[in-house]
Amino acid sequence: MSNTFRLFSLCIAGAMALAGCNLAKDSPLFATVAAGNGHVRLEASPLSPTDSADALAIDAIIGGSATVTASPAAPARCNIVEVAKPARRVRADIHIDYESKTADVVQSNVFHNREINSLAAIVLDVQANQWAEGFALMDLTVNDEPAAYELDLNRLHVMLDEPLESGCWLEIGLSFRLQPAEIRDGLRSYRGFYGYSPRQLNLGHFLPTIAARLDGDWRIHEPIGIGEQVVYDVADWHVELSVDNAPDGLILAAPGSVNALGSNAWEIALANSRDFAISLSDQMIASELQVSDKLAVEVYSFADAQINANGIRLNGAEHALREAEKALSLYERQFGPYARERFVIVQGDFPDGMEFTGLVFVGGAWFTNFDGGTRNYLTLISVHEIAHQWWYARIGNDSALNPWLDEALATYSEYLFIEEHYPADKNWWWTFRVAGFFPQGKVDSNVYEFATARAYINAVYLRGVQMLHNLRVDIGDDEFFKLLRQYLAAGDGKIADPTLFWRQLPTEHRALTQATRNEYLRYADDDALFGEAQSGIPREEPAGQEESP
Repeated sequence: MSNTFRLFSLCIAGAMALAGCNLAKDSPLFATVAAGNGHVRLEASPLSPTDSADALAIDAIIGGSATVTASPAAPARCNIVEVAKPARRVRADIHIDYESKTADVVQSNVFHNREINSLAAIVLDVQANQWAEGFALMDLTVNDEPAAYELDLNRLHVMLDEPLESGCWLEIGLSFRLQPAEIRDGLRSYRGFYGYSPRQLNLGHFLPTIAARLDGDWRIHEPIGIGEQVVYDVADWHVELSVDNAPDGLILAAPGSVNALGSNAWEIALANSRDFAISLSDQMIASELQVSDKLAVEVYSFADAQINANGIRLNGAEHALREAEKALSLYERQFGPYARERFVIVQGDFPDGMEFTGLVFVGGAWFTNFDGGTRNYLTLISVHEIAHQWWYARIGNDSALNPWLDEALATYSEYLFIEEHYPADKNWWWTFRVAGFFPQGKVDSNVYEFATARAYINAVYLRGVQMLHNLRVDIGDDEFFKLLRQYLAAGDGKIADPTLFWRQLPTEHRALTQATRNEYLRYADDDALFGEAQSGIPREEPAGQEESP
């Protein structure tokens, strides 16, 4: 039996079985939700006596976690036409009050089960809920009917009354309020991509997303202050955004296709993306450079990105624009095409940088400390975040368990940029970026193994670039860049693990690279290193670390 016929049969059988169910309720039930301490507290809505059979029951409220039971969810739908569409599709109507820095969101998440087995539950990743008062869920439905769910920190577990069969799809509706925190000093400031300053509102990792499915499990990690812990599959995003109580001249920085709908209102479409992020400000200055007839680069910066030093005007925004043009052209040639029409850089009022699909933040300090040359973090962090458009946005990975797959490759891409455009600075880069920190540790470590961010960066980023460079020496330039291109092609649009990377090495290159792997990897001799592709080696996660306020 062909796969197409089998899938069609499953869909028809599922539709016939579900057609006999009548699960609609006359009195939909809702729960009110108050956020606190990074979790949510759920309280039952008042119910009339006639609602007793469908009554919401609060089974447990312990330490901010909650279990809720509700009337059965509406049946899932099967439709052979859905096979041609992305497995995940997000539509969101976002209404922002700029003065209070709050957002009310009505969101639809469509999920199509492409697995062989049925699913008894759907799990969403809710990154905004890790922050106190950051996320307040008002309502949740499955196919327009109230559904049972549990919300604990960043994990939203939606129970299904009827399993979601293979080849079938459903729609999860959410209504919630967002309250980003003010960006302040300390470790929390590095998460300023979900926060606000006096001149900027950033919304990144703010919309709940259907969690990635790896090895038959929903992959969501406990958030900690070191590194990143997100694991995202790709989705299509369609967002309608409106802003009230905004100052004059409000500017939106957003990826994808952006159309104005009126005063302070926009429609945004972003296809095949792992995430969705935006920034708003009335003080940003937009500048643009056309890289080719198919690609434009935009930089959104503030006035302090243009400074005067010893009578010389230094324009950090213009520098970032020029370097972005060079980096995009180089990485397209070395890795593969950048398949979008726009790339956006935003000067962020928080340290360092952060990558999203089609849009990246570069820390404001790198703009205001720009010295007019290329030996600076404005250059390096900009091209680093650009490289993540390949090593994260194109080919994903588990950033908690296998962070080197994006961070080491993005950092080594900095060197490739310097090597191509500023070859006289190659030795400077190795000293400034790597050797000066005397890095130690195994490259294939996970984020939960480190007590400090410096130790994590040294092992994963810096030892990672040393490993990649040694691999390049082991097999030669042509074979090294072939390895990168094959790895990208093999995992494009997917979530890769180290096995997929190492399997791109031809058999004759394994002996050549053995010494390098022995030096930098903990699992260098693991039989699974060159085995069938997996989605990651499960490792026990410790109890999490508190972030500074």
